[in-house]
Amino acid sequence: MQSVWMLLSALFFSLMAASTKWGAADYGTFALIFYRCGVGFAAIALWALATRVSPRTQHGWVHFKRCALGTLNIALWFYILGKLPLETGMTLNYTSPLFMALFVTFVSWRRKFPIDWALVAAIAVGFLGVLLVLQPSVPAGSRVIAAIGLCCGIISTAAFLQVRKLGDLHEPAWRVVFYLTLFGTVFGFIGALTEPQGIRVVPTFRGVAALLGTGLFGLFAQICLTKGFGSGSILLSSALQFSAIAFSAVISAVFFGHTISVISMVGIAVIIAAGSAAAARTGHRLKTLKGNAGHAVIEKK
Repeated sequence: MQSVWMLLSALFFSLMAASTKWGAADYGTFALIFYRCGVGFAAIALWALATRVSPRTQHGWVHFKRCALGTLNIALWFYILGKLPLETGMTLNYTSPLFMALFVTFVSWRRKFPIDWALVAAIAVGFLGVLLVLQPSVPAGSRVIAAIGLCCGIISTAAFLQVRKLGDLHEPAWRVVFYLTLFGTVFGFIGALTEPQGIRVVPTFRGVAALLGTGLFGLFAQICLTKGFGSGSILLSSALQFSAIAFSAVISAVFFGHTISVISMVGIAVIIAAGSAAAARTGHRLKTLKGNAGHAVIEKK
């Protein structure tokens, strides 16, 4: 199920990005953040009222760190997307799995835990597929902006680690996303006050549909991502994040008329192969662990 949650998360994030791209010309950056989070917050709040579940938590500080890191990452990413080519911005944002692999490898080495080099290799190969699909380039004079983009990958990694910590604390996914969307809604609203357009809704089908798509797809993506990163192999979740690039390429071809080059097709195949290998590797390890546990029980008896 961890693989399913991460693949669904990648699909919904791709649909959210398409909706954002569709409405980017009509709204400012902070307004998009406001509606992305606001629509999701309203949906979760209504669901919580209908089911009478409480958003109260005993882990407010961990939620705050997750919300602050996640919202900062969104704001910086939207900023670099306006300064760099779309392909470069997407690539820099998806360096997060590489930083996650480095972090997990370093921690495992320090604590003398076994390192799963097969999963680390799957992440490296998956990122190679991303480079083939997007073929990024950094324009002259944009190195500082590119450095900010790399910071997005680091901040995103830190946010995912907080998601994992909340999972270990048995916080339900809906509550994690509830506070994230609440934080983002307030942040986006305050920021939108500095933009000429404010938070006004463009009264056209595209203007409304783009906001609803950004908000609802973003909500579904965050819930699935929280479930994916909340338990299981954190490296598997990282490897499957690259699937969003493959989904985005297909969506761009279908809805925006972009052509998929032969190199991009090869890159999509590499991403799929890397994700499949990571899932297969994790499944094999789980079966091995269960088998060893079963043998231990038999021997004990």
